Amino acid sequence: MRILFTILIFAGLFSSCSKSPKCWGDDKNKGIINSSIRIDCEPNGEQFIISDDSTYMSLFPSSCNLPTIDFNTNSLLGLYADGGCELKFIREVSQIDNEKKYHYKVTVKSCGACKKLGYSYNWVTVPKLPSGWTVTFEIDEK
Repeated sequence: MRILFTILIFAGLFSSCSKSPKCWGDDKNKGIINSSIRIDCEPNGEQFIISDDSTYMSLFPSSCNLPTIDFNTNSLLGLYADGGCELKFIREVSQIDNEKKYHYKVTVKSCGACKKLGYSYNWVTVPKLPSGWTVTFEIDEK
């Protein structure tokens, strides 16, 4: 009986929201990402490629306080992803020269058995998207 109780305690620790080892640490950025951007307003849509100020400003309400982005040297990508309980996001943008594209992949690590919904638009700046190039998006849930 004592062994069963001990097993149940450890199982509870590793299935709870913040105790699961797969959610230890911080969100990560990989590849050609310059930086993560925090935007407190929500746009309509799930995938975003923004390369100029007018597009950037038109996506959000005028009351939104947007961070300044230099669109002469950067593009802003956004990819909506969600999950339950505590979330960790691994954001990676790869440049695929022979296909003339950037590939934006967000890996979502959802920890615990909570029913609370967490989400992020995963805004990142990348080197300015060259003319004629495209962006593909992918979400991987772990």
